[in-house]
Amino acid sequence: MSQENVEIVRRAIAEFDKSQRPTDSFAPDFVWDVRTYRGFPVEREYRGWSGFFEFFEEWVDAYDEWDNEIEDVLDAGGNRVVALVHQRGRLHESEAWVEAHTGLVYTVEEGLIRRVQVHGTHEEALEAAGLRE
Repeated sequence: MSQENVEIVRRAIAEFDKSQRPTDSFAPDFVWDVRTYRGFPVEREYRGWSGFFEFFEEWVDAYDEWDNEIEDVLDAGGNRVVALVHQRGRLHESEAWVEAHTGLVYTVEEGLIRRVQVHGTHEEALEAAGLRE
């Protein structure tokens, strides 16, 4: 089952990256949890696609250009999958770029993504998923 969950997450990421539209890989009421991201200005959970897009707008608001590269997707055992992400953004009216290596811990149940926890570093995400002490 774990490899199936990895494929569900890979497919969801690929589909979203192409269109930046909702994908069928997520439960309708999925939770996007940024309470696990130290330093994010708001500690909260966003629910469903409307909540996610509210978060996403806040996330990229500071940039004229922004992109996201998935570096790896890992089976964390059971129903959890970790995506290691490299993000870059060029600040408004600036030539300065900001880079971050973040991690996402996905919970997959019954073939759908139910929760995504956002972490500020790869290490924090790996630790949260039990892949590193």
